[in-house]
Amino acid sequence: MSLFKVNDANQVWFLRNKLKEIKKGKDESMQAYLLRITKIKNDLSSIGEIITDREMALSTLGGLPFEWYVFRTTLLNNNIIPGFEELMARCIQEETRIEEQEMCMPKGPPTAFSSHAKKRNNSETKSKRKAGPKGGKKG
Repeated sequence: MSLFKVNDANQVWFLRNKLKEIKKGKDESMQAYLLRITKIKNDLSSIGEIITDREMALSTLGGLPFEWYVFRTTLLNNNIIPGFEELMARCIQEETRIEEQEMCMPKGPPTAFSSHAKKRNNSETKSKRKAGPKGGKKG
């Protein structure tokens, strides 16, 4: 009986640590990330360990990548942390919004910017050729 308790304590420690350190992968979908978090919660529940909604929400937000900084900050600045179910829905909604926004944006820098940057680089190269060593004028 005491051996079961030791294994149980180790498992609780392992799973809680896993929840604390979980991170969303760069190419991982939000749904896959949320599924991993939910699995940890279910594993903890199956051994009698209760995880609060607040802890689940904070762990989820903490595991989001830097690109989600504005989303995370906006939620936390409201001083009301949404429940885990609501947070999951908001995260999936935000991922959809980001994907739709990326589909509408052209790839690469805007054309006007590219054209301006090329002109600027060319003029800088020409003025460097006119200058002698160490920035002095050619004589």
